[in-house]
Amino acid sequence: MPSPRAVIFDMDELLIQSAPIWRAAEQALCRAMGKELTPEAEIQCKGMNAFDVARTLHALLGPAMSVEACQKIMRSAVIEAFSGLSGRLAPMPGAVSLVRRLHGRLPLAVASGSPLPAIEAALERIGIRSCMQAAISSESVVRGKPQPDVFLAAAARLGVAPQDCLVFEDSLAGAQAAKAAGMRCYAVPSADAAEIRRLADATFDSLEEVTEAHLFS
Repeated sequence: MPSPRAVIFDMDELLIQSAPIWRAAEQALCRAMGKELTPEAEIQCKGMNAFDVARTLHALLGPAMSVEACQKIMRSAVIEAFSGLSGRLAPMPGAVSLVRRLHGRLPLAVASGSPLPAIEAALERIGIRSCMQAAISSESVVRGKPQPDVFLAAAARLGVAPQDCLVFEDSLAGAQAAKAAGMRCYAVPSADAAEIRRLADATFDSLEEVTEAHLFS
């Protein structure tokens, strides 16, 4: 398999430890709806942006409020949670090392469901924003993950054909989006591990396991 000409990273639970942030935001939305967040609903929303999480929870839980009201609450809760924890955001194992190893060798981008201000703040916090040629939120494209739009936008920003890009992901929705974009996908599954292993080109227990041989043939 030829070596990639660019690498695109998801962010949440792939580069940074942010599961508590998204869980807190989803719980805040559910409280506002007068509903309870179920484990099944939480799994179904994994990898989505705030707008799609709100739309999904609205469809699953059937609150009286509108989808638009749910989306506003969810996005505000995500941004507030990121702001409240910005000083305590921690990288996932091996994330900073891998990004710095690739910096200067290949164009790099982040394509995440988090709001762009949260992406920028998180990457700065763990010291890798300067390594990225682009940072894109799936809020800025027509369709979020599992659709390929955000990865295609990242490839276009980097000036590299989709088939020449390697994506690192943790979620099933993200892996589905990468494959739909025609990209190679390496995954560190954070849920739906069996499904992700069937879909991804390679899986790892953490980014610490990714070697030169996995990246360059």
